[in-house]
Amino acid sequence: MKRGIGIVLLLLCTIYCGAVVPSASAQLTPSVKVAASIEPLAGLVGEVGGTQVQVSVLLPEGIEPHAATLPPQAVADAEAADLLVLSGHFPWEQDLVSQVTTPYITLDDVSALEDYEDYGARLSEMPGTNEEDGTFIAAQHDHEGNPHGWWLLPTNALAIANATRAALTHINSTLSSYWEANFERFVLALDSLAHLVAETDITFGFSSMHTIVVTPAEAYVAEAFGIEVEAVLQVEQVLVSGAELLEIQDAIRNGTINLILGSDVARLQAGGEYAVQLSDDYSVPLVWCRAVFFEGLADYIAVMTYNLGSLTSGLEGRVAAGGGLVNPALIGLAGVLGLVAVLEAVVLVRRAQND
Repeated sequence: MKRGIGIVLLLLCTIYCGAVVPSASAQLTPSVKVAASIEPLAGLVGEVGGTQVQVSVLLPEGIEPHAATLPPQAVADAEAADLLVLSGHFPWEQDLVSQVTTPYITLDDVSALEDYEDYGARLSEMPGTNEEDGTFIAAQHDHEGNPHGWWLLPTNALAIANATRAALTHINSTLSSYWEANFERFVLALDSLAHLVAETDITFGFSSMHTIVVTPAEAYVAEAFGIEVEAVLQVEQVLVSGAELLEIQDAIRNGTINLILGSDVARLQAGGEYAVQLSDDYSVPLVWCRAVFFEGLADYIAVMTYNLGSLTSGLEGRVAAGGGLVNPALIGLAGVLGLVAVLEAVVLVRRAQND
């Protein structure tokens, strides 16, 4: 296909983002004010809250959240909110909850109004953990599991949305049926996304691939698409060692690793420069996804659709040269048409939600 299935996916995602923005006339006066620590969580709040929730983001766009200190305006915004939605990962979030009385939901905190773990959230293993079979060793880390970008895994996004539904019901029980209906629509949207990923995988075969990630956040994007992560180039401020980098290079040369996955966060890190150099040196596809900075993308479904489009666009040349596929153009076209159907369904749901 001349322009590529991946490019079409990206364009459709852009169309989707514009289509789901409700008109000003359709807005109702919000009944609950919610402050989310980062943009991805704000998007998940919007899925459940709809027009009855006014959502603000505490950390400004473009600030690396691990290196951030508590923004002064965040305290005032948090105090004015009815609910805080936190990641449970960034140190400044703990500083915030100690300074305000606003109820909050987060991960692994007995003092929270709702705990995401109670709704099925989990941290996956840190990528690159040492194993007996010689898997690459990541830098040492204090956390149990991988707390970076954990909200990107569909089951974790579902848990956050469900905890948000429960918290909003605590705050305004008269709208419990509204919160519940919006949550059920999000469940259906996640099911449609899973179907789209499976259909696209038929063409591109990414679930059989092995990747290195620049930072641990991208590991959750890889997991969402069934891609096996073999190594990580940077964990917070610690870069992969020289010995590990040599092992990674050997694995790329022998075909064990056939993809590099980075993100908006990774672009700000030294590991991002490593990724570009590895891609240039060994002609391995380098795919940039979204993990923290949504930059105009409306919500979780839009971001993961964008990430799927980025992946397929990055892999398109590999598929075209690989051979062995039965009529890939027709299969790809079917996947694109399936995406159109998914997006149309979501747009209709959003319009109904805002009526």
